[in-house]
Amino acid sequence: MTRRVPIEDVRSGHTLATAVHDRSGRLLIPAGMVLQDKQIRVLLSWGITAVEVLEEGADDVPISAPQDAGGPPAAEPTPQMEARADEILSERFQHCAVEDHPMSGIYRLARQALLDDLCRYAPKRQSEQA
Repeated sequence: MTRRVPIEDVRSGHTLATAVHDRSGRLLIPAGMVLQDKQIRVLLSWGITAVEVLEEGADDVPISAPQDAGGPPAAEPTPQMEARADEILSERFQHCAVEDHPMSGIYRLARQALLDDLCRYAPKRQSEQA
């Protein structure tokens, strides 16, 4: 789930749901980037007024079960998650020959890490909540 956030309300830790481009179409920040203060300053300097961010899954996580970022993912990746990961990574790796060494290994690791995050922070399905 994504939401449009005015740039004044964007905080460090928000994850971009869609890539941000300048007026000429040049990529400023790719989708999936976890924003830090430096990227927020770049957005402000380029006159970006709002961005799409991923909803923080805080409401989906029980307080008694803190998320362990290093633990196993909460579920297996769905085809939609795999398609989303490929979409995000294709933009990030657009200028790389991902079939060549060492980029093939870097791409594989980045894809697995992204899929793990997508699984970990995905809202629970109805069957899993019961």
